Amino acid sequence: MQFLTNQTNKLVFTLIVGSIFSSGCTLQRMVRQAEKNQIITVEPSPLVANGQNITFELKGQIPNSLVRDKQRYKVDVFYLYNNDEKRENLGSLNFEFGEFLFEKEKPTISKVFTFPYLPEKQNGKLMVQGLAIAKKGGETKYGKPKQVAIGLNTTPLLLVRNNDFSFIPETYSEGANKPAVLTFYFEENQAKLQNYAGSKLQTLEQYFLDNVASQTVKVSGSQSPDEAGTNMAEKRATAVAQYYRDRVNVLDYSGKKVNVTTQPTQEKADEILIRKLKATALPKKDVQEIVAILESDKNNAQKTAALKTVAAAEYLENYVYPGMRAAYIEINYNRNRKSDYELYLLARRIAEEKADSDVLTEDELQYAATLTPLLNEKRKLYEAAVKTTDKWAAYYNLGTVYMEMARKEYRPKAKQELLTRAIHNLTFAGFRNPTVPVYYSLASAYHIRGEMLEALQYYDYALRLGGEPEMLQRTFADKAALEIEIGQYDDAIASLRYAGNSYQTNMNLGLSYLLKENYEGALAYYGKALELKPNDALANYSIAVLGAHTNDAALLESSLRKAIKADNTFVQKAINDLEFRTYKGKPAFEDALIR
Repeated sequence: MQFLTNQTNKLVFTLIVGSIFSSGCTLQRMVRQAEKNQIITVEPSPLVANGQNITFELKGQIPNSLVRDKQRYKVDVFYLYNNDEKRENLGSLNFEFGEFLFEKEKPTISKVFTFPYLPEKQNGKLMVQGLAIAKKGGETKYGKPKQVAIGLNTTPLLLVRNNDFSFIPETYSEGANKPAVLTFYFEENQAKLQNYAGSKLQTLEQYFLDNVASQTVKVSGSQSPDEAGTNMAEKRATAVAQYYRDRVNVLDYSGKKVNVTTQPTQEKADEILIRKLKATALPKKDVQEIVAILESDKNNAQKTAALKTVAAAEYLENYVYPGMRAAYIEINYNRNRKSDYELYLLARRIAEEKADSDVLTEDELQYAATLTPLLNEKRKLYEAAVKTTDKWAAYYNLGTVYMEMARKEYRPKAKQELLTRAIHNLTFAGFRNPTVPVYYSLASAYHIRGEMLEALQYYDYALRLGGEPEMLQRTFADKAALEIEIGQYDDAIASLRYAGNSYQTNMNLGLSYLLKENYEGALAYYGKALELKPNDALANYSIAVLGAHTNDAALLESSLRKAIKADNTFVQKAINDLEFRTYKGKPAFEDALIR
């Protein structure tokens, strides 16, 4: 009996060991079969850096026989850089039912991967590694890592961005007693505040609560030419005026005298439109075409119809008309101005919660923040301004403080947190004062943070409001830079039409045409950029890249030499740049590196 038991144990042990070895052999055969027959393709190859990210599509195909019930096959995707010392895991292709499609009767997975760009990743390698896994027990066999793409092509990063904004210019010392002016925008054919304004109406709250002896409030309105009826402007002014009266009655306990009146629109719609046209980025010929229609003998309906046929019709609809659907509020009151020293001390006490917030007005508190050069101290004063006034300028300046702090921060996580706070405050500033500078600043904050879709949305918001041509051109220029970063080169070229004739505009037009392989156009715009900034290193380097694209060794050599002469950091950049990989070791490239 003991003999039978021993024999049985041996048999069971043998079966278990045999099963283990059999499973391992099966997995190993799966890996070998996959390595021999799988097809991995990458688009683009080399990988391309756009903005702050690297995005590519990886497609994997395997034989039908590798899709099994007891084992599964997957492909890990990772990126090696820093001489293969650093590995960034990007994801995997998992060949199980429900996760692949059949293409030419083969299980196929196409997947888009994105990972953040860093300069040190430029000379890395995109790798894949197959592995077979037993579904029961989890035993795994790995294949050999295989390189499927090199990276990175950084030519799309040769763009020029601005994204520069600063604090609201100090005007308190000159205009402390001037009226406050606010603008509210409406949706098309709307004059009902509750349908349009929402939280934006909070911007008026502190004016209701201002501790002054009296207020004189004047409200007027305007409308766009395409809106139905002729009294929409009056309806908007009446709605805002009534809202102000009602809220003062509810919120004010100081007993101040408040006189609220509506004013007739001083300008006709045509006159407003002509004035708005002067605050656009439209070319002169487009403006002249529109003005000719407005100054013609046509009636309003005929003018409106004619405006729909002009070359700039889409621009009018997207960027001019929305800014004409508005109500304007002027709030007038007088205050006695305190000395700078008194303002600063009182502001410090408010920030430290050692004095009541009403000892200073919003304008006084904001002005006090300009009296210190220290960012952290500015932050405390603007935070106090936000708490005590809840007005747009306090939010805007606080957002700008966080932006300035983010620019000086070298730690990635801390920088992102500061940008998040900047966006939060700039968003509230935009609710309360929707203007081009505010929304440009908000778009820039999103742009710098790498949130491209949000940035694009707010660039568009800014452009629809209309404003100073220089500010609009700057907005169009940075919007175009973003469009280049996300690969929308045609959209970038369209935006740059309204961005003026600046160095940034010409550089980004040159890059857009280079990436679209219109080399003649690219060279022309880079030439214009050099006219504005002679001997510019980036422009010359970009022309050298163009020379590599067109196999013009002489152009490559002369332009690269000029770039390096202007800025010797371009030596290492050129050595690492994949654009010059076919020229390495050749005289045109090597001679250019010798300044």
